[in-house]
Amino acid sequence: MLSSQYDFDVLYYAHYKLKTSMKKQSVFSVCLLGIFLYLFVEGCSKPEDLVAPTHFTRVPKVTNLQGAIGVTPTGKRQLLVTWEYDTLTSNLRSWDITRNINDTSLANFVPLEIIRKPSLGYPFYSDTSATFQSSFMTTDSLDVYYRVIPNGIVNNFVGQPSDVLHMIVRRN
Repeated sequence: MLSSQYDFDVLYYAHYKLKTSMKKQSVFSVCLLGIFLYLFVEGCSKPEDLVAPTHFTRVPKVTNLQGAIGVTPTGKRQLLVTWEYDTLTSNLRSWDITRNINDTSLANFVPLEIIRKPSLGYPFYSDTSATFQSSFMTTDSLDVYYRVIPNGIVNNFVGQPSDVLHMIVRRN
């Protein structure tokens, strides 16, 4: 029971505020729903195709990647990696040789050396690391993975990496 006009005014004001805030909330909800529906139906365009990377086609690809295991004249074990490329292309400066031992993860390849484009013939890389010598091997064999990455002259573009070459080095 209301005891005074003041209590009535307070109660009326609270009821008025509640009503107007509910109206504001419902108007806000309707506007938000309308915006969401518009964006859902009209806001998205058709997906576009990804642009093909042009640096892969500007630098010649590595082809015919091969490896051989031999011995140097001093008796050290040698891993020889050879590859071919399109010799008619002038946009080629060098190749990065990367290696990974006993791990197939592409993230763990370690850069070894930069091989310059030869004036004649095809490039090669000779690896006589101590890791491959029988006296330093802790297991009966090593899985060695090589990858070759071409580097262009124009804009310093990096070409498409070669396939991974897998070589097994056995302990003597």
